[in-house]
Amino acid sequence: MRLLMAVVFLGAVAFSIEFGRQLAVAMRVREECISQSRFAQISSMLLSYHQEHGAFPPTRYQAKPGGPVHSWRVLLAPYINAYFRERFSRYDFSQEWNSPGNLEALAGMGDYFSKGGNDITNYLAIGDEDDWPSRGPLKSILVSKGKDRFLLVEYPASYIHWMEPRY
Repeated sequence: MRLLMAVVFLGAVAFSIEFGRQLAVAMRVREECISQSRFAQISSMLLSYHQEHGAFPPTRYQAKPGGPVHSWRVLLAPYINAYFRERFSRYDFSQEWNSPGNLEALAGMGDYFSKGGNDITNYLAIGDEDDWPSRGPLKSILVSKGKDRFLLVEYPASYIHWMEPRY
């Protein structure tokens, strides 16, 4: 009887270890799928923007010289879908990016620039004046159209609000 209990116990331990290993693999695959999907979605938005404007969006945008600065991600909002295009029309470039009206106009759009489904972006654009945001390697993709280039980086440790005009 003790032998049977020991065998059952060891079998349960082995099963638990293997189940945990398989669960970890599944979670890594899920993260990679999310990553590739976000890169593809943002690349598509960038190319749509380029087609309409003849260039990729600037990493930091000012509607008027000396006016408030806005993120390139905000400029992509109308390319998410028709519903967001309508809401983007309420965004006021004469106001700061984090004004109550602008935050309300684009509420809920941050999911498209986040791996975690929140307003913290994991996708950064590296412009001419930007430092590399990490000491370690990061996933990146170079989106190009003709001679134009846009470097998009996935930064898992980000704390940047998706509308904030940094990176």
